[in-house]
Amino acid sequence: MLRYAAFTLVVLAGLPLPAAEGPPDYVRDIKPILQRRCYTCHGALKQKGNLRLDFAQAIMQGGDGGSTIEPGKADESLLISAIKGTDGSRLMPLEGGPLTAEEIAKITAWVNAGA
Repeated sequence: MLRYAAFTLVVLAGLPLPAAEGPPDYVRDIKPILQRRCYTCHGALKQKGNLRLDFAQAIMQGGDGGSTIEPGKADESLLISAIKGTDGSRLMPLEGGPLTAEEIAKITAWVNAGA
């Protein structure tokens, strides 16, 4: 009963609900990062390396370099290597500086959760 009362109070007061625990959500957490940082080179208008990152199916398909992600295996995923600049990968994105540690952590968690 106390939990219901607290939820009602939060909703009626117009306060934001606490963030749900669990893996990052593609639409809520991952797509905005990709949209802001990757679509210039890997979106609908331009696909460097034949890679599109503007919709989930294209992310799974990959580009000239092969499969972009290995669901459940971030350490084996080209996308993670590229945004970290590891395993001989060129650090991405090329423009605007590297992703933040928080952005990399979200994408890594998303891939590890099965993307």
